[in-house]
Amino acid sequence: MIRALAPDLVSIRNSVETVGRLSDSLVRLGPFRLGLDGVLSWIPAVGELYSTAAAVFIIVQGARARVPLHVLLACGALMGSRTVVSAVPLAGPAVADLFLAHRLSAKMVVRAIDKMLPQGVQPLPPEPWWRTALNWSRRSAAA
Repeated sequence: MIRALAPDLVSIRNSVETVGRLSDSLVRLGPFRLGLDGVLSWIPAVGELYSTAAAVFIIVQGARARVPLHVLLACGALMGSRTVVSAVPLAGPAVADLFLAHRLSAKMVVRAIDKMLPQGVQPLPPEPWWRTALNWSRRSAAA
């Protein structure tokens, strides 16, 4: 079984960490966190669509990095239950705002990738969300 190269692992790790942070930790209000997932969950169908897309991204990136199957299954169950909960009218989005499934799943995948990184390879700390969005908008405008 071929392992992913260290630069690829670091890139995958950073992308998973960014999606987890944007989904569930964009804004902190005391002990509470709110991200795109929590905001979009109040819009019928849009929240479920975003939640599913983010979950698929995290799991696919984890599979690309060869994260153990039990970690990917746990992430899938966690994020799947979050998506189902948000489909319940009114109460669902409120519960989904407090249920940080994408952030927890991203942390599980990131921890598994960190264990696979060769000794001495340290990933860069994540950029603030606003810098990530600014870089993304610049790349979109240049294309």
